Amino acid sequence: MGTLSLKKNLDFSYFDQLRNNLNSNKSLKEILVPNGGDYLSVQGKERHVCSYLKDFQFDPKRVNDTILSLSGGQQNRLLLSKVLSNPKTGLILDEPTNDLDLETMDLLTEMLANYKGTLLIVSHDRDFLDQTVNKIMYFEEGGKVSMFLGGYSDFFNHQSNQKQVNQEKKKILRSKKNKSNDKLSFKFKFELENIPNEIAEIEEEISLIKNELKDNNLYISNPNRFEEITNKLIILEQEYEKKEARWLELLEMEEVINKENE
Repeated sequence: MGTLSLKKNLDFSYFDQLRNNLNSNKSLKEILVPNGGDYLSVQGKERHVCSYLKDFQFDPKRVNDTILSLSGGQQNRLLLSKVLSNPKTGLILDEPTNDLDLETMDLLTEMLANYKGTLLIVSHDRDFLDQTVNKIMYFEEGGKVSMFLGGYSDFFNHQSNQKQVNQEKKKILRSKKNKSNDKLSFKFKFELENIPNEIAEIEEEISLIKNELKDNNLYISNPNRFEEITNKLIILEQEYEKKEARWLELLEMEEVINKENE
């Protein structure tokens, strides 16, 4: 069992892909303006309910239709309009793109780009994730949950590179069995002695960037700086993996030759 700590004053709005929050006996207007009237607050601005429904591809004439008359895709759009009209400091979206048309997808992406709170998305839509998120949480073997800084494409490329590095490590280990009794060249010895220092320098740079990224407001207050250091972090982590793989290779070569020369 793990623990979860919530930031003080953090409250969540939730989009449920099963749409359990929609009451089929209510009208579209009653869902969006439960206290009556014709206007609702949409992210701090007053909007007429008919105008706002039109943003989500609804005919304003249907404002008094009941939820029961809507298709699954229309119910999704209505629930999104409800959740996004006045989201809380935290926003959880569970598969929000299901059954959405392209125009509503564009609107959703735009509204999320302007959202200033904490956003958590569960989605199988890779393009949508690339446009909306800057951190990926993923599960590894044994149920370990890890965090990757970047969009989905960055994450996918990182995982592909990691897989390639692991394959190279296995290849190196297999090749040691066929190594000759040649001693390490001066160049390799020099490399073996200096790689730990290079790795330590990279680790220090990574640590400094991660400490800076602990500021949850950095993405909002200085988006250019956030993008700069997240991109740099990706490059540093890839370089770290390459240096580590090379160091392991040289250590294995040294160990094999030492055994053969005993």
